[in-house]
Amino acid sequence: MKKITLFVCLLCIAFVNAQDDDKNTADKLTFDKGTQFVNLNFSLNSSQSDFTQQMQGQIGNGESDAFGFQINASYAYAISSDLFLGIGLGYSITNLKSEINNVTQNESDNKSYQIFPYVRYYKGIGKKLALFVQGEARYFRIENDLNSLNNGTSDNFFVGVRPGITLMLNKNLAIETSIGALGYSHRKGESEQLDTETTGNSFGLSLNSSELFFGLNYYF
Repeated sequence: MKKITLFVCLLCIAFVNAQDDDKNTADKLTFDKGTQFVNLNFSLNSSQSDFTQQMQGQIGNGESDAFGFQINASYAYAISSDLFLGIGLGYSITNLKSEINNVTQNESDNKSYQIFPYVRYYKGIGKKLALFVQGEARYFRIENDLNSLNNGTSDNFFVGVRPGITLMLNKNLAIETSIGALGYSHRKGESEQLDTETTGNSFGLSLNSSELFFGLNYYF
């Protein structure tokens, strides 16, 4: 929630600055056909929760911690004014750990490798500021290690959209942020140890901290 609040504050500040720019010029930020950019963005997320669990007739006090990060790199080319086609690669890792009475019970690492073609459309709202909507088809493979054992893998697909804002710092360099993702997800997982296979489908809007990205763009 704090990260979502930060995003909203940044959006408000950027919008006010954009209105100040508009007092001096009627121009809006646009990207000509043939413009290219490279992008690097990242996301951090962490959470902590407490719980109680009965063990051998006694109540144990437990704590669960999660920490993860994701990094993406991409390239895009403007096929027309303000409309880009791009391709990106991503990597993420999430560590989950649970303790009861200060004794570690389980610890797992989830790693994912991603590729995502996308289309992005910009709408300038100021001299240096633009909103964008990105539609993407993302494939990612997740590897799960539970207590240092290879516990399973899953193949995941996502098709959907995510909104964001871009603020130009100078002619070539910009910072951007995006939050949330709306779309369809499919998951197929398998566990070698349990010899099981699971599938799942979902459609919805995600606003958790793992969908909040900050990035740097270079346009040329």
